[in-house]
Parts: sequence; C-alpha cells; structure tokens
Amino acid sequence: MYRFVDITETSEGITLPSEAMQINGEYLEDLVPGYRTLSVSGREALSPEIESFHTGIRDGSSRKSRRYPERIITVKYQLISKSNEEFREAYNKLGGVLNTEDAQLIFRDELDKYFIGTPSLVEEVEQGRNAVVGELEFLCLDPFKYSVVEYEAIPDMLQGSILLDYRGTYKSFPILEADFYRETDTSADGSASNSLTGRGDCGFVAFFNETKKIIQLGDPDEADTENKYQKSQTLVSAGFEGASGWGSAAKTQWAQNASTGLVSQAIQAGSMGMGIASYAVPATPKDTSGTILNNKATAQSSPVFYYSITAKATNRNANSVKVTVTVTASLKNTGSYFGPPYALQGQIYLGGAWRTFTIKKPSEFWRGKTAHTVNFSITVTGLSASTSALTGIKFKTARTDGTGGSAGVLPETACANLPISQYVADVPETYFLTASAFGSGSGWHGPSITRKLPQDASGVSGAVNGQLSFSHKMSIGSGNFGVSELGGFQVLLVNGSGSGRKIVAGAFLYKGSNGKSGKAIFYINGTAVETIDIDFSYGNKRFQAGVSSTITKTGDTVTFNLGGISRTFSNSAIRDVAIYEITFAFLQYAARPRLSFNGLYSAKFVKSNCQTWKDIPNKFSANDVLEADCQDGNVYLNGVLNQSLGALGNDWEGFYLTPGLNQIGFTYSDWVPAEYAPAFKVRYREVFL
Repeated sequence: MYRFVDITETSEGITLPSEAMQINGEYLEDLVPGYRTLSVSGREALSPEIESFHTGIRDGSSRKSRRYPERIITVKYQLISKSNEEFREAYNKLGGVLNTEDAQLIFRDELDKYFIGTPSLVEEVEQGRNAVVGELEFLCLDPFKYSVVEYEAIPDMLQGSILLDYRGTYKSFPILEADFYRETDTSADGSASNSLTGRGDCGFVAFFNETKKIIQLGDPDEADTENKYQKSQTLVSAGFEGASGWGSAAKTQWAQNASTGLVSQAIQAGSMGMGIASYAVPATPKDTSGTILNNKATAQSSPVFYYSITAKATNRNANSVKVTVTVTASLKNTGSYFGPPYALQGQIYLGGAWRTFTIKKPSEFWRGKTAHTVNFSITVTGLSASTSALTGIKFKTARTDGTGGSAGVLPETACANLPISQYVADVPETYFLTASAFGSGSGWHGPSITRKLPQDASGVSGAVNGQLSFSHKMSIGSGNFGVSELGGFQVLLVNGSGSGRKIVAGAFLYKGSNGKSGKAIFYINGTAVETIDIDFSYGNKRFQAGVSSTITKTGDTVTFNLGGISRTFSNSAIRDVAIYEITFAFLQYAARPRLSFNGLYSAKFVKSNCQTWKDIPNKFSANDVLEADCQDGNVYLNGVLNQSLGALGNDWEGFYLTPGLNQIGFTYSDWVPAEYAPAFKVRYREVFL
C-alpha cells in the first residue's frame, strides 16, 4: 500500500516514495532538490496490436500479425523550493538529468527490473509558484522490462547440454558464448610456463535448441572433411592482467627499448611496469555541495547587506578534502544606487583556521541590485576516513575602506555543516602493462617492448601470414583535467633483424592536443597510408578490457581492426615478406601530463600457413572469447564485431528462450581433444510484459 503525500509537504526527513524512479542508477529525489514522485502510470501490462484479415464470406477473421507497440511511462511529481532562485536552480538540474537517451529506468517498488526509455515530454507547470505539480513522459521504444541481473547458465555435466529454468513472461534472446582453452606463455606468478600446445584451437562451434534452431559459428565443414591446409599455430600468447604480469619470464621474453625505429621519430626511453587499470571500488568518492549560509542580512542601518555562501567538496582522500567556496555579497534595497565604495573583507573559519579574503576593493562600486562574488579553494586536512561532514564553520566581515560606518559588517555567524563523502580505500580490480617511466624528450618519448617470434613446430622462423591480436586500454582520466592529457601507443609488425629491420605494418594511436579525441595512423611497408580520428574519452568502448584489436597479414593484404574500426590495405612489396618481431610502445609528449590509461592487457600472435583466411582450419585459438547475440544477430570475437564468423543459415529469430525449462545443446570441431574443449555458457536477462 502506497503512502499518501500532500503536495505542499516538504520532502526533508521523509523516505523515498514507493514509486520513486532511478534514471541511470540515481533517484531523481537525490539529484534534484525539492523533487518528489507522486505517482507513475504506464508500467502495467501492455496490450498487443493484432492485425487481421477476412476472406470472402468466411465467418470471422484470420490473424495476420501480432506485435507489442512502444509504451509511454508517465511520472507525476511535485517540486517545492524555498525561493525563486532555488526553484530555477532545481529546474535547471532537472533539465540536465533529463538530457539523455535510452536511459535505464528502475522504480523503487520493483528494484530487480528496468525499462529503457527516453524523456519525451516535460509538462508546463503553473507559473508564479515555487510549489508545483507536473508530469514527465518517457518513451520506451522497447516496450518490455528486463531483469537487472544478467543470468549465466553453464552445461550440466551429466546431460552434456545447458539446462536452464527461464522465469520471464516473454521470450528472451540469449547471448551464446564459447570461451576457448586458456593458455599463456607465462604463469600467474610471472615465471615461465609450459610451451604453447595449440591443442585448444578450434574450427567451429554450434548451438542448437529443442525446436532444432541452430546457430553455427566458424567453419562447420572443417569438422567433417580432411584439412587441405596445415593448421595455424599460436607462437605468442602473453597476458598482463595480473599484478605479477611483468615478471621474470616476461622480462626475458620481451626486450625493452630495443625495437627498430619507432614511427614519428619517437625516442625509446624509460621503463615498463604493472599499473592499475581499474578499481573494484571507485578511487574518487562523489563530490558534494551545499548552501552553508543563505541570504544572511546585516543588522546595521540602510543599506542592508545580504551574504550567501555555497561550498563544494571534491578530491576526497584518506585525510583531506578540497573545498571550493563561493561567497556572494549583495545589496537588495538600494534601487539604482552606485556608491559609496563599501570595501569589505571576509573571513571564514573552516578546517580549524580562519581564512581571510577580499569581497570588494575600495575602487569597485556597487551597481544597483547586482552582487559581488568571490571564489576560492581551501584544502581541509586532518580528517579521518569516516568523517562525513565539516562542522564548526563560521563567517564574518569587516570594513577596510576607512570611511567609517558599519554598513556591510557582519559579526561572527555560525554556518551550516557541509556534508562530505566518507573515504573508501582504493581496491585494485584489473592490471595492465604500462610505462613506469617515460625518460625525457622534447617530442614523443617512452619505453617499448619487442618480442621475437619463436620458431613454429616445423622449425621455421618468421610468419609470412599471421595475425597479431591485442587488448589494451587507452583513454583520458575521468577528472576535469583529463582533456589536457596527451599520450601515444604504437604497435608494429617487424621484418628482418639488426640494422636491416623494417616495419611491415603498424599503427600509431595518439592524442596530441587538448580535448577528448586524437588520431590513428596506419602504416604499410614503413609508410603512412591513412590517418583517422579516434575517441579517447574516459570509458570509450573501443579501447577497454575485453575488447580486442587485430592486425592480420595475408600475402600482400593487411587488415587492421582497432577496437572495431576496420581498414584494409594492399601492397605487392610485402607479399612474401615475413614477420619476425612484434613491438609495442607507450609514449608521452614532452613534459605534458600523460594519459591516465595507456596499457596492454594481452598480446597473441598466430601464424597462418595459407594465403586466405577462409581456409584456416582453426579459426579460434587460445584465450579467444566468442559471443553470438541472438537479439540482433551480431557475432563478436574478443569483443570486436566479426560477422564473417556467422553462417548464412543461422536462425537468429527462432533462437530464443521461452518461459519454463529450456535445453540448449552445443558441439565443436571433432579434432579438439576433450580436455581442451571450449567452455560453453548462455547469458540472458528475463523479459517481462
């Protein structure tokens, strides 16, 4: 039963309404001061649209189609503010929150499910009031709601298939996943491991359900026919995802600063080390802000001065916080008054000490009803991790113009407390290999690592055809100064040895100016062939853990796939040129701030023994992750879209889960030993009407 709330009732001290809505993870009540949800409609069961037709004089009609239309969710709310200024500020905040598309909408009385909606209407409210009632509309083009939890089902060891109990009320299109045998050339502690066996390589996998719908990925013909070509071989499989990734074995296998000349005249300098790529607990607590003094009037005779103070707490760490203070002094009863000077000095007691600042100089004049504003920052130290508010804040002013009088003087006045986030210690979640030192230089400079390809099983050195796949993270930081960070990353396939080495193919990704974007330059036979724009914003989707980039050489053709950006180039001069080394470089520009994230998670090189990719028997090799999204028919290999892996006859529309028990079978290349078989799983969300 939902609690009734009077629309003139303030929300202070009252728990959230039962139907309070989260938008992208945060309640509107927490984001917009004075906002409160009153009711919500449009979440109920949805009626289908049925199209029918009739034939001749036959009684009744026949169903032609049945579909569910989009839905509109309407949120009725109240907004109460104490002043016109606070009311305007609240609506500005609400407008900012609603400036989003395809937002996740979760309601407090159903926290385990969400809708996907876009704000489509903000109703006009009654003018001239600071306590209003209005409505918001959210258009859900996808009319269904989904479980917040994504479920994962793995095979039943006795049945040899995946059995799952689907508890949704509408069909759900799952994600089918195959994780191929994990194998690296170093152990978890950083020491050398057994040589790469290649026994987990695979040519195809397939999933099938109880209605005989099949999803085939790879080349199923390789399972039943004699291989015309020799299987490819994984020569390098390096992982740097653990804290010990740059251990003794890796340092022996990879030479530092010993590459052939890097592109863009970059200087090889500095050293490598393991860095933290992400935290399980965010490293930076949320910023907080508040009004600690609101229009405090002086007691002296006319003119009366008003003082307001707002404060924002940022950069919280274990024992300190940065507080940015804004002090506003105004004259509200002076008409068009322009003087006299009324020079003022302010003092604020914050963090155990008085801080003095100038509010208005003698040379400045008050202009009508405008105000003087001053901003400054204070770092408050001596806190504990559990400190949740700054207390004991005081404020006072004094005259400094020497003209006498006490107008504008405010005796020592207590201010409200300023809430601050408690400090939570950083907890590393993932690691990557990155530069621990960049050396020095006036242009691009930093460390490189180079790996010589080992001989294949036949004792042959070099690879005329092959693929380098790697996963790396490259982005600016999440803070305000991320836009000023610069950095570069180079990946090179190298031919020859000693002074005769040259770049067969490679890419230079870099951010060389302020902003969130940069460039990528593609190189073939040592020459730049194309330059494109790249997004390096914080949290970009292309250069993150789980997303793979590749450089594939087949004869005279090189195909790049940088986090999903694909380019193909041909050059007859490299047709029979073999790759002997792979190089990565991590760069800084001059003394400019380095990128917050610029590191390598993994690198793998697979040698191919044929001239065309389609003839390779083992399409999949160690550590590959293959995903097929039945919702849209997309196939991903190591996080990168690769539609060429899906068979033309795949029945995507018919491969879905239905309410109740579902059984999904799977198969794979019959030449893969059972102990090296892929690990299969099905991921899904429950769908409800």
